[in-house]
Amino acid sequence: MTWRGTGLMLVPVAVVAIGAAVQAMLIVGLALFLVCAAAVVVDSRRAPGRAGLGVERVCNDLLSVGVANRVTLAISARTEGAAAIVHERVPPHMHPSQVRWRVRLPAGVEYTVTPVARGDVTLGPAVVRVIGPWGLGWRQTTVNTQRLVRVDPNLAAIDVYEALARRGQLAELGLRTMRLSTEGSEFERVREAFPDDPLRAINWRATARTGRLMATELIPERAQPLLICLDHGRLMGIGAGELTKLDHAINAALLLVHVALRSGDRAGMLAFSDTVTHTLPPRAGTAQLRRFLDATRPIQPGETEADYDDALAFFSRWQTRRSLVVIFTDVLDPDQGKALIRQCVRLRRRHLPLVVTVRDPALDDAANAVPRSGDDAYARAVAGGLIADRDDTLRLLRGSGVETIDADARTLSPRLVNRYLDLKRRARL
Repeated sequence: MTWRGTGLMLVPVAVVAIGAAVQAMLIVGLALFLVCAAAVVVDSRRAPGRAGLGVERVCNDLLSVGVANRVTLAISARTEGAAAIVHERVPPHMHPSQVRWRVRLPAGVEYTVTPVARGDVTLGPAVVRVIGPWGLGWRQTTVNTQRLVRVDPNLAAIDVYEALARRGQLAELGLRTMRLSTEGSEFERVREAFPDDPLRAINWRATARTGRLMATELIPERAQPLLICLDHGRLMGIGAGELTKLDHAINAALLLVHVALRSGDRAGMLAFSDTVTHTLPPRAGTAQLRRFLDATRPIQPGETEADYDDALAFFSRWQTRRSLVVIFTDVLDPDQGKALIRQCVRLRRRHLPLVVTVRDPALDDAANAVPRSGDDAYARAVAGGLIADRDDTLRLLRGSGVETIDADARTLSPRLVNRYLDLKRRARL
């Protein structure tokens, strides 16, 4: 019943109250109450119900974690112009931008969902409350048009990357140029020399043959293996902003794999916690990105610590060809740090390891906060100690010749892709 219907029902109530003193008014009030109640019921029944309503939900079958994904609801009705309230049922962890609208039927509404975890999610059903033509009552209908969607790593970042790459605007993502002439180790072509070409690029044989100054253009070698080692132990389940460190790592790894496959390299994956849980042999081609996505879908943070000795020893047996090994992990415990250093030094004999860690902004804030109580001082001391242990481990890794990246979630992807391209340009593989 609407506010107008409530006001209408108060009229016979007032008459019945007067009937306490005048017997005749009591009978009139009761009769008027029945008439008003019937009017409200009739009005609510005249509003379109389940048979007269339709809801169509339009969105992608694959949503990206950590970004706003657009969803559209199209509400159709046999009766045009009716006022309605639409309520969309969305799981709270999807962080919908809006779930309730006042509209005139038929109508279309839009909202966004920003999921913070990967997995399958059901959107809907939608609840539509239509007000009757007299504005006295309403009819509520639950339209069972649910939509099962899958939340995957941030696929939107790949679309943005491709769009900017086509326009030559990758600098907007913080990425440097993917390729520089005369850098690399694989032959591309012989061309006329430019004034800024280095002397080592001059092709003297072609110059003597043509009578013009010629240069050899080299590009980074292709078909090189890139292996993603993904730690999904207990520490990777810690939140770093809205998402866990594991989700940030998978998002960054997905973009890196896309860039590597686009550059002609082969990409694979190994996931581990206290033991190796998933492997994906390195392959080339665009289909490998889908295989990587399928391989990472079931990976969730574990409850045990990562065992670097077991995982990286397995990796050494599994992959014998020299590869770029990108290890996504987090190190807070000094003993774990020693194990990681030991195994990375062993990997350097054959491979090129790159250790990638995701900084926790909450930990940085706690270490830099001005303490106002004893608890604040204790929290600052603990946070400072954890950061110091982490920095010591990374310093020892760099001192041992191991490449490292320690970045927050906002800069992780561009820094990682830039480092990969830089290693390719310098022919480190």
